[in-house]
Amino acid sequence: MPPQIDVSGSEDVLLTDLYELTMLSAYEASGLRESAVFELFVRALPASRRFLVAAGLEQAVDYLENLHFGRAELDYLARSGRFPKGFVERLSELRFTGDVDALPEGTIAFENEPLVRVTAPSEDTTPRKR
Repeated sequence: MPPQIDVSGSEDVLLTDLYELTMLSAYEASGLRESAVFELFVRALPASRRFLVAAGLEQAVDYLENLHFGRAELDYLARSGRFPKGFVERLSELRFTGDVDALPEGTIAFENEPLVRVTAPSEDTTPRKR
């Protein structure tokens, strides 16, 4: 059973999908240095809806701007045994420096239309000293 951590009142950084951390570790290990673009969009709306209203995107941008791993999160990842020790320690230096384009709050959007687009060179998405 993996170690447990209480995330109430702590950073939300560990509420990410484990896949993201695993891929970040793999990118670092392989020396991948290409730019990356990620988009958030709705693939399909319910049959009774033809559009949606963008909301909550400001909080997503704020999350990225303040993204960091605290000691408790780093200790948890180290105890999990899933990642190399050096990688976990470099996560302490991780800060997001990419670009974020988001629809303004209240904007009408349609399926398959990007709500948020994050663009960052891999050296900005892999841990390093700033």
